[in-house]
Amino acid sequence: MIKSPHFTLFNDMIRRTLFESEQGQEGGILLPERAKQDRANKMKLDEVAALAGVSRTTASYVINGKADQHRISQATRDKVMAVVDAHNYRPDSRAASLRGGQTRTLGFILPDLENASYAKLAKRLEQGARARGYQLLIVCSEDEPDTEKALCDMLVSRHVDALLVASCLSPEDPWYQTKQASGTQIIAIDRTMAPEHFISVASENRKACEELTASLLQPDLAHIALITALPSLTISQERRLGFLQALAGCNAQYHLCEGLHFSRAEGYRLISTLHHELGALPPALVTTSYILMEGVLDYLIEQEADMSQLAMATFGDDRLLDFMPFGINSLPQRHDELAALALDLAFQAITGDYRSGLHHIARSLKRRR
Repeated sequence: MIKSPHFTLFNDMIRRTLFESEQGQEGGILLPERAKQDRANKMKLDEVAALAGVSRTTASYVINGKADQHRISQATRDKVMAVVDAHNYRPDSRAASLRGGQTRTLGFILPDLENASYAKLAKRLEQGARARGYQLLIVCSEDEPDTEKALCDMLVSRHVDALLVASCLSPEDPWYQTKQASGTQIIAIDRTMAPEHFISVASENRKACEELTASLLQPDLAHIALITALPSLTISQERRLGFLQALAGCNAQYHLCEGLHFSRAEGYRLISTLHHELGALPPALVTTSYILMEGVLDYLIEQEADMSQLAMATFGDDRLLDFMPFGINSLPQRHDELAALALDLAFQAITGDYRSGLHHIARSLKRRR
């Protein structure tokens, strides 16, 4: 049979690939370098010890940097490390962490990944955790209590060393007290939980909302609205209280518009409902999250409202607000400080130093009107 040049070339390529795989050389369609690494990763500590002619315990001491502590000779160290280098052996760090009672993982339950503020916070937490050799597992509750509890159980089952959570559970719910009593280190972030039981790291809310609301007040103001959500949350209660304190002594009629979720759609629905109830738009309004403000703006644009006649302010911030033809005052979240403090307290808790209490990060009002 006459073999075509293509057949011969294909055979030569297969033979070369197989040869290079056996020799551990680079190249070939079978990715031999990866195969070599896989073989190294499958090598057991017992095999390293046998090849070096030492006990498993001795090999473990040398590989894990405890040779001095156990007075192992330099000759024995050299034999073990020669095997390690020759076979590119890497110890299973996850297994070692589990044996030490830690997984070097953290959990973070956030309410909404579409909320830009939480996305920024998650990014900074992940970067900070990674810089310290930890992985951050991020999950989203959608502000649904049952979903949050299921996600919490999942993260606890993965033995996270600490769990950071922006919870939607009511303050009376004992869920996290039970988890903490079972050994999980709970850190409340952005949304506070009972400071007598938990570490809470959050931006200040009551005084911040009072200042934000006061920035809109005028002597002749007739109506002002607060667009908010989830009134059972401590964070919502504090902001509502700050709003009302700012109005003490003010003759303006106020409207509390409280939604079911912090979402763009809910912001749209709340301002639409108020508009139809009043027969006009309120001349001033405050939103307790930026994502609610986005929904309000969607509605105002749809209605072709003259926004220059409206006084608006919001928690949260976005650079887009700097380019709008009308001013919206805002309270930016200090994500870097919030994440750094929460991680510091989480790592202290992991080492056994858990100190419950409330830690506030101050906000600074950004005026645009």
